[in-house]
Amino acid sequence: MDITLMIKAIAALSVIGVVAAAMLAGAARKFHVEVDARVEEVLAALPGSNCGACGNPSCFTVAMAIVAETMPVTACVAGGQPVADTVAGIMGVEKCEVAAVVSVRHCGGGLAATKRFDYSGLQSCNSVARLAGGDILCPAGCFGYGDCAQACPFDAITVDSRGLPVIDLARCTGCGVCIQECPRGAQGLLAMIPEEAAVVVRCNSKDRPRARKGYCSMCCIGCKKCEKACPNDAIHVVDFLAVVDYDKCTGCGVCVEVCPQECIDLTGRMAIAPATELDGRADKVDGFEPSRDRNRDDA
Repeated sequence: MDITLMIKAIAALSVIGVVAAAMLAGAARKFHVEVDARVEEVLAALPGSNCGACGNPSCFTVAMAIVAETMPVTACVAGGQPVADTVAGIMGVEKCEVAAVVSVRHCGGGLAATKRFDYSGLQSCNSVARLAGGDILCPAGCFGYGDCAQACPFDAITVDSRGLPVIDLARCTGCGVCIQECPRGAQGLLAMIPEEAAVVVRCNSKDRPRARKGYCSMCCIGCKKCEKACPNDAIHVVDFLAVVDYDKCTGCGVCVEVCPQECIDLTGRMAIAPATELDGRADKVDGFEPSRDRNRDDA
């Protein structure tokens, strides 16, 4: 082996490295862009999950937009009130109240829903939805393959033994990624409701009750028992489907008690038990005591 050739090669590579480094350093100085120091502060205040719920691809993009005042200090959906308050302090503006929301599932089907065919392909809701509209007869129900659980950046969703995604409100930030990922999210299968909302209707079908009963034993049958029993006029049957008015609902639980289908369920951050225990159990939960005398002033 010729030592001279080795020395020349090493020297040539060294020269190339020095020249390249000098060129890069010069380019960095020439094209350097001053970044507002507040961008780093705002970025540090954001969750850093890059969940995209705000409509931006990264938390850094959001931080730059907030400092540039093209987005409000409440832009971070996942961060909620604490992040909004911190960002408002950094930006020197008044604190703004954030309407905190959480994700809920409007379906109680799962294993109770009738299958159209046995599916053995890729275990994905989006995949099965492309195959003749899905493997369940309900046109608005949950497929149960867990695309929402896999997409959740906060590990707030798990698929239980019923084949339904259960949302842990202790972890849910209301980012909305699950809705975006769900092939039926735009239809209302998954939706955002106020974080303290106490009840949720576990049905989303727009078919008539007779058709619903043909493919799901847990469906809403539009009987109006909940509507008649509610002491606060907070739930009404619209197009044969119970709909909750969360501005009026006090969480008295009467609708849950009277529903013959058990498709009205308990939920909410202020509920009597964690969401993972409440989901699907309704009036079977320990401590459930509906009150027909509860009004908005007492809530």
